[in-house]
Amino acid sequence: MEDKLFRSAVRRQQRKDEIKEYFELCMDVINESNLFMLRRACMYISIIYLVMLVIAIVFVPGFKLTWIHFLMVPLMLIQYRVNVFVLKHEPISTDATGILCCTFYFWLTMVFIAVDTVVYSDRQAFFIPMLLLVFPILYIDRTDKYACEEIVVIIVYCIFSYKFKEYILFRRDVYMVLAAYVIAMVLGSLILEMRSREALAMRELKGESLIDNLTHVYNKGALLKKIDNYFLNKQEKDYCAMIVLDLDDFKLVNDNLGHNTGDILLENVGRLLMESFRTYDISGRYGGDEFVVLMPQMSDISILLSRCKALQRLLADINVGNEEPITMSIGAIISHNIWDSNKVFMMADDALYKSKIVGKNNVTIWSVENVDYEKPILLCVNDGRIDGVNRLRMNEGDNYEILVAASDSEALCTISQYRKNIKIIFLEMNETNEFGMLTLTYLKKRESFKNIPILAVVKKQREADMAYEMGADAVVQCDSEDDVFKKEISRLVKDD
Repeated sequence: MEDKLFRSAVRRQQRKDEIKEYFELCMDVINESNLFMLRRACMYISIIYLVMLVIAIVFVPGFKLTWIHFLMVPLMLIQYRVNVFVLKHEPISTDATGILCCTFYFWLTMVFIAVDTVVYSDRQAFFIPMLLLVFPILYIDRTDKYACEEIVVIIVYCIFSYKFKEYILFRRDVYMVLAAYVIAMVLGSLILEMRSREALAMRELKGESLIDNLTHVYNKGALLKKIDNYFLNKQEKDYCAMIVLDLDDFKLVNDNLGHNTGDILLENVGRLLMESFRTYDISGRYGGDEFVVLMPQMSDISILLSRCKALQRLLADINVGNEEPITMSIGAIISHNIWDSNKVFMMADDALYKSKIVGKNNVTIWSVENVDYEKPILLCVNDGRIDGVNRLRMNEGDNYEILVAASDSEALCTISQYRKNIKIIFLEMNETNEFGMLTLTYLKKRESFKNIPILAVVKKQREADMAYEMGADAVVQCDSEDDVFKKEISRLVKDD
């Protein structure tokens, strides 16, 4: 017997905890549901009320319209305007939602009280008991709030009934509203319990569908949705970093050690991401062995670099039967005034490709600030050995926005950021320090950049031969006349 009582008490406590959790976790859904029911209630009550008035006038003998019947009209008009406002300004706060629903309920209550007591003072109550029963079914709220709100309605109704009705009808009315109140509380509790269980189950189900089963980080759909939401709501002053990570030679792991081993490795990568980044960072598996991390409020390149390097060291310590350490290439972007999440991702992916092309197990981080240029862009990649920048500005400054990059990394960052607006690249090639070679190699291997024309500028014939061999669209000697530069630029842009 004691065991049964204990289990019953535990079940009651579990139901209370579920309802408490429901109101803590699902408040947005509750607000949305209440506002939806408010709109539907206004519409259907208005239609039914008008239809019933017409039917009563036509078919009910002795029925007369009174001023009380018209009290519903301003209620419906005001609620219609409120609903239109809410539709345009959703979402609204929980308090505002509660005020809207309670205002509608109490106004409707006063109209029904007047009808039940003033218009039909010789009949037993009908509308108020019905409203008491329906209210907990329509709106979602805590049971104690239901109880307080309906007690207020009952007290007001009893005052009106006592004043306008005979004593015997008053007593019957009290019985009816109290019976309706008890039934409403029981129904309200049962419905709230079912709603809470269903909502929490759906939340859990959606939560499971958001997580990649193998790595336990967000799957691609959830990852992109959360990233899009962040960029949609971020402020201009808010810096963020987006990191794209890719395991080097993962196919060899699958081929040499088996797909099960590859899965174990991916599972370990997911664990490392959860352990290495902050709780509010967004980590997910983009596909295969590629992962993405979004770090809000990250603006420091040195901190981001140390975080990425630490992740590479932790990965190298993992052994799944491999003889050589597992490595990872990383590309990252730090930005604050770019709101296109797809653009930031594409740049981070370009940075990742640069890390892979220079030898894998590398980290490339670009810090970018978006600037809008009206003119098409001519990018001059120049380390100062050749005085081409001033010549370009004098000869092409009217036609192009001249941007200058003093290193290959800076050049690739600029190309990635303004890929659609760059019309031609003026690229200095230097055999001694290999300046410009990475940029040229990258552009000709990266499919999305292949069509950007490259004019290589060299000092030696060997550098010219090398530029042609690597895929430059045209080559000129640095000491050529300005007309030669102009002619080649015009030809390449026209061909493009």
